[in-house]
Amino acid sequence: MASIIPLLTCISLASRALTILQATDPNDLSTYNNSIFLPYIHPFSANSTPKVHGSIHSKSFNFSIDTGSTGVIIGAPLLPFINATVGTPGWEFLSSSKLLYIGRFVTLPIQFYGKESTALADVPILIVDQSLRCPWYNSTTDRGACPPKGGTPIKSPTKGIVYMGVGFGRNTPGSGLPFAIPAHNPFLNIDSINGKKLKESNYRNGYTVSTKGIWLGLTKSNTKHSAWVSLHNGTTNDTRDWAMVNMTFKVNGEDNYQGSALIDTGIPQMYIEATSGKYLPSITVKNPNIPPPKFVERVKPGTNLTFAFPDFEDGGIYGYEFSVGDASFASQPSYVVPETLPRYDGRAFVNTGRKFLYGFSVVFDAVGGRYGFQCLKYYGD
Repeated sequence: MASIIPLLTCISLASRALTILQATDPNDLSTYNNSIFLPYIHPFSANSTPKVHGSIHSKSFNFSIDTGSTGVIIGAPLLPFINATVGTPGWEFLSSSKLLYIGRFVTLPIQFYGKESTALADVPILIVDQSLRCPWYNSTTDRGACPPKGGTPIKSPTKGIVYMGVGFGRNTPGSGLPFAIPAHNPFLNIDSINGKKLKESNYRNGYTVSTKGIWLGLTKSNTKHSAWVSLHNGTTNDTRDWAMVNMTFKVNGEDNYQGSALIDTGIPQMYIEATSGKYLPSITVKNPNIPPPKFVERVKPGTNLTFAFPDFEDGGIYGYEFSVGDASFASQPSYVVPETLPRYDGRAFVNTGRKFLYGFSVVFDAVGGRYGFQCLKYYGD
C-alpha cells in the first residue's frame, strides 16, 4: 500500500549524523537556545492555509503561512493609518489563484504571538491598492501590470487581503518575483524575542514547519531527528538566500527526473513537471473551478509517483511514494496537475502542496544552507 517511506531509515540516518557533528562543526545546533513556537490558530487542515496570530501597531491580524511565496501582503483598507502616498511601488502575482496585487512597500514592525512569548520582525510589507484577477499574466514579461491583450481583468476587493509568504528560493531566473528575497521574509528577519535583542551566538536563523505550528529559531531540540539536504546558493548576495531543495522523481518506476521541489503550504494540490520534451500520463477533465478554461489537464489516476530528496543514489536522504488518487494515502494531493511549459533551466519540478506535512515536518536552516526532513512515520509529530 502506498505510504510515505524513508529511502534510508530515519534511525540509521540520525545515528550517522550524530557521529559526524563535532562541537566545532558550524552546523552543530547545541549552542543555540533562543527560539519561539507559534501555534496555528486553527488545527492544520488540507483545506486551508495555516495561520498564526500577529499584530502591526497593535492592530490584530491572522497571518496565513505560505511557504510557496515570499513577503507580507495586506490590503490598504486594513492599514488606514498608513498614508496612501507612502512607500515604494511593488507588486506580487499569485500563480495558483491568478491574482495580481499592485501597491507599495512600506517597512513596518510585525509582532508574532506564541503561547507565552512574542517575537518582533521589521520587514517591507506590500500594501495592496489594487487587486486584479489576471489569468494571462506572464511572470517573466509582465512587470506588475495586467496586459490588456488577454481580456479585461476582474477587480476584487482589497479589504480582506492578509497574506504572508515565508518561502525561500522563489526569486529564480524567469520567476517574475523580484521581491521574493530574504529581506522580505518575516521569518528570516526576527529582531527580538520577548523584547530582547537577538544575538547570532544563541539564535540560529531559520524555522521549522509542521502540522502543529512554527518554530522560529533552530535548536538541537526542535531539529531533532532531522535528515539534512544541502542547498545551493540563491540568486542574490544575501547570505540567507538559498535555492529550492533538490529532488528526483520517477513515473511508474521509470526514468529519473532531476530538479527541484517546493513544499508549499499555500495549496492542497500538486504541480509536477518532467524535463523538457517529457510528459506525464494525463487526462482531460471538466474544470471544477471557475472557468475559463472549461477543461483542464490532470495526471491520470493510478499513476505511480516516487520522490527522493535529493536523489535515488545511495538510497537518498528521504522519499515518498504514492499512486495518484489513492484516498488511503494521507499526503495524497487534492489533485495533481501536469505542467507542460518548460522551466528556464529545463529541469524537473514538483510543488508538493501542503498535505506533504502529514508525512514530514520540514526545517529551513538559513545559516547553514540546509533543508531538513523529520519523518513522522517513525517519530510522530
